[in-house]
Amino acid sequence: MKKRILLSLMSFFMMTAMWASLVDAYKIEVNAANGKTNGTAELKLTMKNRNAISFWGCSLVLPEGVTFVSATTSGGRYPDGVEPTFNAGANGNTVALSCLLDGATLTGTDGEIATVTVQIDSSVVPGEYTVTVTGATMEEANETDHTGKDFEFKWTIEQGEAPGVLGDLNDDGKVDIADAVSVLNIMAASEYNAAADLNNDEKVDIADFVSVLNIMASGTAE
Repeated sequence: MKKRILLSLMSFFMMTAMWASLVDAYKIEVNAANGKTNGTAELKLTMKNRNAISFWGCSLVLPEGVTFVSATTSGGRYPDGVEPTFNAGANGNTVALSCLLDGATLTGTDGEIATVTVQIDSSVVPGEYTVTVTGATMEEANETDHTGKDFEFKWTIEQGEAPGVLGDLNDDGKVDIADAVSVLNIMAASEYNAAADLNNDEKVDIADFVSVLNIMASGTAE
């Protein structure tokens, strides 16, 4: 009787270990260097797979104040000459990602698969935040599906540079006659300078000059 119980326990633990090994063989994780407020950062997605993968997908949940900018395939695991169909889109702070290799498969069994660029708002308080990978799905060429466990990455966001002062073209921390003159000089040279385009109409003209004068008159520097 004892021998039978012992064998049953051994069988149970072996099956549990095999199941855990299989789950860990297919997973998508995220990592990144420390981010900075009022700047962009890159989050790197990596995938571990036991067999060749022809499709993968997941969702990336970002902290509040961190917004999605763009995503690209990366990491060198995509076969030469293959242009995968890559989709990325954000719904609030959740980014849905998916990649179809159209008949091809990823090379290797572990490594980077995508780079996600995000913008960190200046209002984010420096500290440790969580970036979560959810709904990780991988499909082999024979259409066998695998689901990875959710993964949480502890991401440190540091204090970045303070936002620039609107209308402060010479970066001296104030808006004065020198900035108004700078706008006039840019206009005279028929140049474009994003910092001088205060109304964001993709040109520098008298409207931007008037905007600088209004900021000076109001005594505000937004």
